[in-house]
Amino acid sequence: MSFSVYQKIWRNARYVLATLGWFCCSSLAFAQVQGDPLARLDLKQQHDVLFAATIRDPANVDASFRYAEVATKLGDFEAAIGALERIIFYNPNLPRVRLELGVLYFRLGSYDMARSYFEAAIAGADTPVEVKVRVAGFLSEIERRVQTTQFTVNGQIGLRYQTNANAGPNSALVRALGFDATLDRQFTRRPDWNAFAALGFRYVYDFGNQRGDVFEAQGSFYYSRQFRIDRLNAGALEISAGPRLALNPDSLPGWSVKPYVIAAFGTLADRRFLAAPGVGVTFAIPTERVLIEPGFEWRRRTFYNSSQYPTARDQRGNFHIGYVNFSGALLPELRWYGRVGLARSDAAAGYAAYRSQTFDVGLTYDFEPPMQTVRKWTALVSAGYAITRYDEPHEIVDPSTRRRDREWRIGVGVDAPIWENAGIAVSATYSNVSSSLPNYKTRNFSVSFGPTVRF
Repeated sequence: MSFSVYQKIWRNARYVLATLGWFCCSSLAFAQVQGDPLARLDLKQQHDVLFAATIRDPANVDASFRYAEVATKLGDFEAAIGALERIIFYNPNLPRVRLELGVLYFRLGSYDMARSYFEAAIAGADTPVEVKVRVAGFLSEIERRVQTTQFTVNGQIGLRYQTNANAGPNSALVRALGFDATLDRQFTRRPDWNAFAALGFRYVYDFGNQRGDVFEAQGSFYYSRQFRIDRLNAGALEISAGPRLALNPDSLPGWSVKPYVIAAFGTLADRRFLAAPGVGVTFAIPTERVLIEPGFEWRRRTFYNSSQYPTARDQRGNFHIGYVNFSGALLPELRWYGRVGLARSDAAAGYAAYRSQTFDVGLTYDFEPPMQTVRKWTALVSAGYAITRYDEPHEIVDPSTRRRDREWRIGVGVDAPIWENAGIAVSATYSNVSSSLPNYKTRNFSVSFGPTVRF
């Protein structure tokens, strides 16, 4: 079955690579035409004829538009802008002409002028859908390009309570060696509090070229310390970095590809537990209403045994995940997001190897707080579903039954900025896991709260 998963991932990867190759070949072909002396001479002759026509009849829309097209191919953007602005002077209600003006100013790097023409192009109620689609991509790209080097940090410290902190089964009646058994009380579900600290950062460096290419790095750190169950003290550090490259900024604004490297480390019971270096690639595909971000990651996961977790090394192996993220706005203050993922985890022990499918959706809503603050507050609602199928039975649990888990989860939260860079965040999550084995049937409700900072 694992081979079929690889086939699906490879088919998706081939499609993405083929699409990228088509874009590259198209760009190369266009560059070759531009460099052809005979083609350029023909364009120059057309330019001179059309220029004379626009002088004789400035109100001739067809001649002016054709002249702007030829001037653009010759790289004379200023002349093309002049021709299109004459068209707008005589015919102000032409959204496609305003769109082309926005594109030309965009190519010149005059982003404020470009934005004004793009916004005017979609201002009318009868604006064609294809114009709206192109404008959405350009506006998104302008917002990204006008920001130079960025460095943002956000963090939170707080307390978290869980009704099932140790992920113990719902019942003490479990399976052992294929027979019913009663689980020792220390391993049944136990509630606990922990204190936690979380920190995240994002760094963007703009290369300053006309394509809009940037370098992106981001990372996260988390550590929690339990009040009672010390073996669940957990820490995690992950950093990823790579360039985000425009695919074809003129004809496909906002479309980009980002290859990146990953470094991840984890501790459990205050001992080294996991190291997971890897690589990934993600694409950004903006449309009129939805930002689509397909991607793929590979990690080499190494687990380390400890006195509390003497069989952790059974989980070591390659981890692959293919995913597609979606996001968009229903209203200016109401945004949505979604994610679909397909993962495969190899392992040294067959009972620890698995494949899974995950589905997540969420809504964020910005609203005016009951008190006067610097920024709006944000409410979050999320839901998720996951199916996990393990390769082989665990002989110590039940040698005749393979583990199959289905998990539902739902969460709510509020992020409440109080001062300029500080606030409070509260969240609650409920999860329910049904399984083919009673050992892994669990329920858990958790709530966390604490102050936040942003810079």
